[in-house]
Amino acid sequence: MSEPYDYSRAWQREKLARQQAELLLQDKTRALYEKVLELEASKHELEQAQEQLLQTQKLQAIGQLTAGLAHEINNPLAFCLADVRTLAEYQQQLSAMLGDVVQQYPDTVAILQRANSDWLLADSADIVAQLEAGMGRIQQIVGQLHHFSVLGQSAAVRMSLVQLWSNVWMNIAPTRLTEIEVQQQLCDVQVEVHCTEMVTALTHIVDNALKAQPSCIRLHCERQAKDRVIVVIEDNGHGMSAEVLSRVFDPFFTTRDVGDGRGLGLTVSYAIVRQHGGQIEFQSSPGKGTVCTITLPCLDS
Repeated sequence: MSEPYDYSRAWQREKLARQQAELLLQDKTRALYEKVLELEASKHELEQAQEQLLQTQKLQAIGQLTAGLAHEINNPLAFCLADVRTLAEYQQQLSAMLGDVVQQYPDTVAILQRANSDWLLADSADIVAQLEAGMGRIQQIVGQLHHFSVLGQSAAVRMSLVQLWSNVWMNIAPTRLTEIEVQQQLCDVQVEVHCTEMVTALTHIVDNALKAQPSCIRLHCERQAKDRVIVVIEDNGHGMSAEVLSRVFDPFFTTRDVGDGRGLGLTVSYAIVRQHGGQIEFQSSPGKGTVCTITLPCLDS
């Protein structure tokens, strides 16, 4: 008679095979999960790269137009502005001449009154002043557009962030800071920048923060790595909606009233920071202020 079959050994072999299968499944699941994380990270990086590429393409499109556009506008604008200023001088001379005529020929007073000469002189002076102001504003717009075509042409210099921000605050009128608390914590990090351009970029960012009517502006920086530094500009102003936030770097986009903003300040800031090999981003929500984070290359101390 044959010996009874040892089912315990079969059960042990089955249990061991099941454990090995579970371990293999866990390893595969873990590897698959890590791949999913890698894919999500790659997707996020691609989305950021696509957004930066789109913004860069916008700036390049403007850059290709600015040189010729500035030249074509500046030429007629220059003589128009000169003519308007000459017209203002003629208008003043005409007003003085009419005063002399009235003194020498009192009978002309009635004629001038019927012609509303006083009103005509005053109104024409206002028109000339408005024309001159409007042309001056056009010059500023063309100047900012022209800035794209000369980025990087000035000499880069080494300076500390403390010195850089000292130049920025010199560009801000003290009267705009009288009722605002400024908290500043800067690290003495050396950067290599085109000074005038970077000061312009940071000034536009601070100006944008001041226009949000904050009671406090906080500025601090820290090293992110051996060769990177993060500069954070935070305000507690009225903030921006998601729609506005998505368009802050778009050329000519502004939420200001007509004549109060040209929509080029942050566009210029973005171009300058990117030209220096840095990154800039905004975080904001209505009623909760705005945080601007700038990452720049820095020099090893």
